[in-house]
Amino acid sequence: MRRHFGLILSILPVMLYPQSGNTAPVGTEIDAPERLQMLVREATCAEASATLSPELDGTSLSDVLTGSTGPRTIFYVSPDGKDTWSGLLPTADEQSGDGPFASIERARDAAREKGGTNTIALGKGDYYLARPIVFDSRDKGLIVTARCDEAPILHGGQRVRNWAQEADGRWTAPLKLPPDEAVGDLFVNGMRQTRARFPNAPADGDPRKGWLFAAKCNPAIDIREGNTRFCFHAGDLPAVDETSGLVVDIVGGYQPGSQWGNDTLPVVSIEAARRTVNTKGTGYFFTAEGSRYFLTGAKGLLDAPGEWWYDLVAGQIHYIPADQSLPDSVVVAGILPTFFKLDGASEMVVSGLEFRDGAPEGSGKFYTETRGYGAIRIEHADGVKIVGNRIENVGVGVHVTESKDALIAGNVIANVAGNGIYVGTNYGTFGKSNGCRILSNHIHDIGKVYIETAGIWFQAADNVRIANNLIENTAQFGIAGGSLWGSNDAVYNAVIEHNVIHNANQQTADGGAIKMMGEQADPLNSTIRSNLVTGTGHLMNRVDGTFWPPGYENTSEWPSPISWAIYTDGKASGLRIEGNTLSGNVTAIGINGGWSNLVAGNVITHGSGAAFRVDDGTGRGWRPSWARPNRIEDNIVSVDSDSGVAAYINAPDLGLGFVQFARNRYSGNLNNKSFRIDPQIMRSGEFGSLGDLQKAGADIGSVFAPPE
Repeated sequence: MRRHFGLILSILPVMLYPQSGNTAPVGTEIDAPERLQMLVREATCAEASATLSPELDGTSLSDVLTGSTGPRTIFYVSPDGKDTWSGLLPTADEQSGDGPFASIERARDAAREKGGTNTIALGKGDYYLARPIVFDSRDKGLIVTARCDEAPILHGGQRVRNWAQEADGRWTAPLKLPPDEAVGDLFVNGMRQTRARFPNAPADGDPRKGWLFAAKCNPAIDIREGNTRFCFHAGDLPAVDETSGLVVDIVGGYQPGSQWGNDTLPVVSIEAARRTVNTKGTGYFFTAEGSRYFLTGAKGLLDAPGEWWYDLVAGQIHYIPADQSLPDSVVVAGILPTFFKLDGASEMVVSGLEFRDGAPEGSGKFYTETRGYGAIRIEHADGVKIVGNRIENVGVGVHVTESKDALIAGNVIANVAGNGIYVGTNYGTFGKSNGCRILSNHIHDIGKVYIETAGIWFQAADNVRIANNLIENTAQFGIAGGSLWGSNDAVYNAVIEHNVIHNANQQTADGGAIKMMGEQADPLNSTIRSNLVTGTGHLMNRVDGTFWPPGYENTSEWPSPISWAIYTDGKASGLRIEGNTLSGNVTAIGINGGWSNLVAGNVITHGSGAAFRVDDGTGRGWRPSWARPNRIEDNIVSVDSDSGVAAYINAPDLGLGFVQFARNRYSGNLNNKSFRIDPQIMRSGEFGSLGDLQKAGADIGSVFAPPE
């Protein structure tokens, strides 16, 4: 960790606002990304940027914050302010009857009225937003930041007050909302509470607990109906008087029975006689026997401490507190999935703010899919900088769509329902983003509601650089990029480097720390280098509701959990995967379907599965004219799994031309079955030793070097 964040502080102003000819100096090392975030806040707070503090004097950061067209006017905002005041004073002046504004919208409008480039400075305290704050082309160059040494907190909804205890021990509070709004999440003292559900959430947080498992339908249903219905075992479901508002949170995937992701599907009806749950669904999310699920959203399911339910008709929150301190607690109803929307607001800077407690929408297939919402949402706005913020308990942290040269740096993004950061395109348009830099963020606990998500997800985005981020505890991916739909959302010239990724893919059957897709079926010309990846796992249940053990891999078994530290998929080609350190994962590196990829100079240790898995499945029979073999060269591999599998190659259609090995150095549990190759090019058959692989002409110069 120390080596990855060592130079960040001293070069941050250069990264934020680079000038030609700047050279990054050598700086001191730090241990905590939150320390980095604090220093970014100090460097970009309102008074520092206005007065050119010595820390920033002479850097390109100072030029951008003050602007070249003259000094900025600072408009102040405070929870204690009034929108009838001038906003030009940081605190209230009782004698003059003037002071800061009360709302960000009023400060935005004042900045527009003045013209030029200005700053909005938020004072300490809590801001409860009733609607998204929209910035547009009139706000070009505007800075929205914190006052120095102050911590403004923006909440994505209302504070809930006036709690009353009912005779049954539950508590209620009034909360009237417009018909088109709903409570997405409830937060007590900053902690997400549980929407009333069955079965109850496990008290210890074990992701293997708290599920029901779909039954085999009898009579069987058409496979295509798996997107809108599933069956349940007798006695599984509680009696539910009313299905209005009832939702099933279910794990499924692109094919029936797969466990690649999940969604929250509204329940249409429950047929008790046929033991069938009918849901609204999509054309590409399927369920089948063994799909794990729970029900949520009905008043009758409210029965456990920490659970809540919202009665839209009566305008009331019902809640069972986990302790008796509720009257003294800060309770926030998360209503807004988007806090700030920057629509055409180029060159804006948002820094030093805390965004928290919003609605979870943003990454579910049924409602929004990957490209929806975002607590900070940037559309058609070039040169935007999101720096030094804290974003927590929201749907998606930062969303960038069809914008150029966005910078997302030095932020902490945590406990997010869906993706931490998304960069790419919008619904139906497929306009691209370009030149985004995602640098030195701490992104952790991602996918709290929607598991088919990533700390950083990008598509339809060229020239992306993702560097020096710390990403921890993600439901599926640490970083996921590339094309899902072909040329429409193709990705080229991405660089993913010097990131630290711990504990990715904690809740799906097929995922990993870093993934690149290539459905556009041409070379991505992208690089994944010098990353540190540890602890990549998987979670998959069998039809009977039991789970495969952690770290399990059996290449002879299907369906079976799959987990990769780094992998390519969907014909992803033209990638360099080099100089990465991969330790304590399942499979280290996988190539699925693509050509002309280079895997070189990586260090692989303490894996429970194969070091390399290469499969032509997503590109079966596909060999374009430019195709060259995938090359696995000059890697250092310790084979630590009990099976001793170093590499599994499944390319029956393409044979030796699909992959070549050279000059790798192996140690550990290498044996006469360490290489599994289909087609059976080795004289020993499907399984063989390193020597067998070399005699078959598929490896040149690799050695087995036992520890000294």
